[in-house]
Amino acid sequence: MVKIHTPELKHEGDEVVVTARLSGITPSGILRYRLPKTYAPSPEAMADAMLPVGLLLAMANGQSLELEAPVSKQLLENSTVVQDVYLSWHPKKMKRAQIIATTRESEPIQVAQRALSTFTGGVDSFYTLDKHADKVSSILFVHGFDVRLKDTELRSRMSAHLKAAANTAGKTLIEGASNIRRFLNPHLVWSKMSHGAAISGVVMLLSSHHNRFYFPASYSYADQYPWGSHPLIDPLWSTEYLKVIHDGAEATRVEKTQKISDNASAQQHLRICFQKKGDYNCGECSKCIRTKIALELSGVLNKFETLDNTIDLERLDALGIKSQSDLVFATENLNFAREQSRDDIASTLNNMIVRYNSRPKETECADTIQSEDSQRQHAQV
Repeated sequence: MVKIHTPELKHEGDEVVVTARLSGITPSGILRYRLPKTYAPSPEAMADAMLPVGLLLAMANGQSLELEAPVSKQLLENSTVVQDVYLSWHPKKMKRAQIIATTRESEPIQVAQRALSTFTGGVDSFYTLDKHADKVSSILFVHGFDVRLKDTELRSRMSAHLKAAANTAGKTLIEGASNIRRFLNPHLVWSKMSHGAAISGVVMLLSSHHNRFYFPASYSYADQYPWGSHPLIDPLWSTEYLKVIHDGAEATRVEKTQKISDNASAQQHLRICFQKKGDYNCGECSKCIRTKIALELSGVLNKFETLDNTIDLERLDALGIKSQSDLVFATENLNFAREQSRDDIASTLNNMIVRYNSRPKETECADTIQSEDSQRQHAQV
């Protein structure tokens, strides 16, 4: 049985640390979430935050889940549908989990009518922030998710860029940190299974201070497939006092890139890289190159200070397409290149797509980005 004991709150200077003992799986240990002290969560918020990640860990291990602290009635009811969706996606990798938990008799009154969005400095983040500039008051970045906790230099650079972007937008930046990937990565694929639950858990910690969360979409409605953040799943992490909204799926990544292409803050702070190379964006990985292509086709690549102005099509072709995610974005850029009469880019992308589609399905590789991520060791917070 996977068990998460009652979370505890500790004050450490200007920060608070939420801890909860996780047992019944390997590795077991202490879950940690670090937040600014001004956003100290309530006991109810801490209890709810444990359910999403606990549920997925239990399903991945074919075990039941016991939550020691009482949780939101709505969240517990929604978890049935969450399991239905995940089981339809991953019938061979996950099993239905019995949840042993009690619900709270009544919910605390939500006082703060504020909206929150996650912000990584990427295209999806900037798009949602621009779209809801009049509604979002706070933006959240969690160290230990996209950036490893031990990468102190990159964390420092990220903080500087995030603070500058938040100041420009007139928003409050909330920087948190968590060691949750230490427990998730051995059992679940971060991109396709667990990142949405992990992010939603941190947002639940902040539900004492925000009643609405805009979750930036990874894909358009036309390109949906099993993914950790999804329009079917994200709203189900809502509680009686927190509404979770999957946002931005009406637009493709190319359309989002075009939308933010004149955003001066994005031009100074855009970060889309998953590699450790370089001081911010490596410019050589598939994500960097595909974003540079969209910006080049929009005629604004030279305005983006965090990316170089070169597009190495030979390298792109060598990287190839290794996942459905790669295929979606390659197809979007192919269509855009044809619209802009860029035959050089279109030819390369078309050849990559043809090569990928001709491969036997049994030899298709898992997402290389997440394969690399799943091997990362995340330090204690």
